[in-house]
Amino acid sequence: MLQSTSSQAPARAGHATRPREVLGALPQPLLVLQPNCRLVFSNASAEPLLTSGVKSGRLAGLGQLNAAQLSELLARACAGSSSRTGLWFTPSLATGWLHAASLAPAIADASGWPEDSVLVTVHLDQPALTQAARIDVLTLKCRLSRAERQVLLLLADGEPVESVARHLSLRVCTVRSHVRNLLGKTRAPSLMQMLRWTGSAQALPH
Repeated sequence: MLQSTSSQAPARAGHATRPREVLGALPQPLLVLQPNCRLVFSNASAEPLLTSGVKSGRLAGLGQLNAAQLSELLARACAGSSSRTGLWFTPSLATGWLHAASLAPAIADASGWPEDSVLVTVHLDQPALTQAARIDVLTLKCRLSRAERQVLLLLADGEPVESVARHLSLRVCTVRSHVRNLLGKTRAPSLMQMLRWTGSAQALPH
């Protein structure tokens, strides 16, 4: 595991290791970096994301961000200006965003980490879970029927009306009727707009 490599700062003698242990056990990918990209700590969840590698104890990049871009974000965070930045990773093309903020002095002190340490939290998108949750919100808010919800789920997955009809053993005209009901209940101006609501951060209809 990367947190055990020699490039990472050892805890000072007599200091508690509990913050390090807690951060190491969290499922959220976490990194502790200095503004020069020196890797102080990474938990197990972050290791698969470090595809750019660590060179001479410094992180060579994160996602599409190279060392220079990452260092700029870290410097701003160290100065007290936390930031959020979109991320994407190859070859999987997974997407997400990172939050960089100055590490709390109490955590740095308890772990024996440098005072200028920055905590980087990576949030990976989970489109399927987000889409299902937004459809559940629409179902509750707009009082969609079970059949309408099933139709919406399949349409949101990219299935055309004809395929939805085959999947649900319905006539195409019945599916089109459900779509009209969906548009009416959600007050969406078009099917495309309704599907955008299910797969984006755009505000849901009121």
